[in-house]
This record gives sequence, C-alpha cells and structure tokens, in this order.
Amino acid sequence: MANSKPVGVAYSDPELVAGTTITGATISGSTISGSTISGSTSTTATVSGTFTGPIRLPVAAVAAAGSNQGDAAALAEGINVVSAADGTKGVILPTAVAGMVIIVKNTAAGALKIYPATGGAINAVAANGAYSITNLTSSLLVASSTTQWYSVPLVAS
Repeated sequence: MANSKPVGVAYSDPELVAGTTITGATISGSTISGSTISGSTSTTATVSGTFTGPIRLPVAAVAAAGSNQGDAAALAEGINVVSAADGTKGVILPTAVAGMVIIVKNTAAGALKIYPATGGAINAVAANGAYSITNLTSSLLVASSTTQWYSVPLVAS
C-alpha cells in the first residue's frame, strides 16, 4: 500500500510487524536488494525470484540426553552441535514440516541416536525408531512430509 499521507504525517504499513526494520534497501520494481531485515518477522514466508547473499541458519548447542524418544534432548531447526552422546543418549527432531532442514553435528566420542517426533520416521527406520550417527560425524536431515525425514545423502538404515 502506497503512502498517500502528506510529508510530516506518520504512516504505518500493516504488512510490516512492529519492531521490524529494513536497512540499506534498494527497491527496483519487485526486487529488493542490498538490505538487511531485522526484528520480528513471520515464521512462514514465501521467497521467489533470485536471492543473492549469504544464507545463515540458526545454530544451537544441544547436549544429548535420555535413553529413548520420550526423554531425548530437543533439536531446533537449523544447525545443531550435539555433545554428550555416548551410544545410549539421543536427540529428537521437531515435528516435521515438508522442506524443513536440520543439520546435526555429533561432537561427542560416542554414537548419537536421532529420533523423529512421535509418529515420524527417518529413512527406512520404523516409525518412532532411532537413526544413529557415529561419533564426530554429521547428518543433514530433510523432511519430505509431516512424518518422514531423509538423510542426505540417503544412507541405508
């Protein structure tokens, strides 16, 4: 919506969330470039066209915990650096959303169990079963639906 208010009169765009700022933007037609958006934004967005610039994923430090799906430590969307794995402890993925990407880095000396959310599956492992990665390795997991995760590259499991 265009600002039709005279100079000196406050204007509020209902499409922006309070606290959101856009700095350094160059707008040409429907292309915005050279900008940084910060503040409160929607958790869902559709981006089309050409995107240039670095993509940054959130990073979380997680300590493996528990011994089953019910008491494993929760993972966040983005990159998860996991410590304390000893072959029995694990982590649990959030409820899958098609297209969600989670990277898990096991920094511990032992294997790490990765569980899907209740009712979910990873690769060919049975629903609610653990997918294990060895010590000092990583796994990129992609959700293809609300219940199915696949490791990339796909490994037999």
